[in-house]
Amino acid sequence: MGNVKKNYVLATFILLSCAFVLFTIYITDFKDGVRLGVTGVIAIVGVITTLCQLATWGFDRKVQKDEMGKKIATMSAKRSYHILTISLFVLWILDRIIFLRKNDFGNISLFAAFCLALVIFPIVQFFSSRRYR
Repeated sequence: MGNVKKNYVLATFILLSCAFVLFTIYITDFKDGVRLGVTGVIAIVGVITTLCQLATWGFDRKVQKDEMGKKIATMSAKRSYHILTISLFVLWILDRIIFLRKNDFGNISLFAAFCLALVIFPIVQFFSSRRYR
């Protein structure tokens, strides 16, 4: 077995071990009535993200860097941008409805994130197109 493949197997083992440990800790905390904190949520999201990346690209890095891999990455980035923008808008509207915000903007941080999500894709496209002119 090659050195690179050994590293991937070791990394997968460590990741799955961490996922199992986190899962058992959170099940135990849930049974004891302890609430999940911010660091716990971030850890869960990190493990899920890493597992999804591993399931998508596997152990072969060449697949991610070839033409089809780049096309998949580009399409998924564009789709995730649109999903994120729509999700932020829906969350902002729900926040205004649920918490009955009196000001025009509602939750300022959520509104700022929504506006940033609307603006960032066209700005990146503009600078990317300028590079090819």
